[in-house]
Amino acid sequence: MPRVRLDRAALSRTIRGASRNELDSAARLTMNLAKLFAPVDTGRLRASIRIESRRTLGLRTVYTIGSDVHYAPYVNDGTRPHKIRPKTKKALKFRVGGKTVFAAVVNHPGTKPNPFLDRALQRVAANRGYDFKHD
Repeated sequence: MPRVRLDRAALSRTIRGASRNELDSAARLTMNLAKLFAPVDTGRLRASIRIESRRTLGLRTVYTIGSDVHYAPYVNDGTRPHKIRPKTKKALKFRVGGKTVFAAVVNHPGTKPNPFLDRALQRVAANRGYDFKHD
């Protein structure tokens, strides 16, 4: 009767390599979709989206995809109503309806979330049969 010997170390390397290739591909696709879904004003946010890191924790590989522009979390997650105060001057200066306006404090109504990163990850997860859990 024929016999087969299983080289567990080689099998483990093969599985890890195959799953790493799959996860690398899914991470790249998530990054590309996030760029497509990101709102564009100047293009700075879209251009800044990248795979920031890949770490292996035991059998888990964790990818971080994001942006280093300071306003990216505010765009993705939205903001609550808040007050805006001048940092270096006595008043804020801005234009409304073609007129210059000065104010010591402005009550900002907040912004709605535009979860471009979440939508990209959800799309990739659904297309690849992954479970998607939001923190």
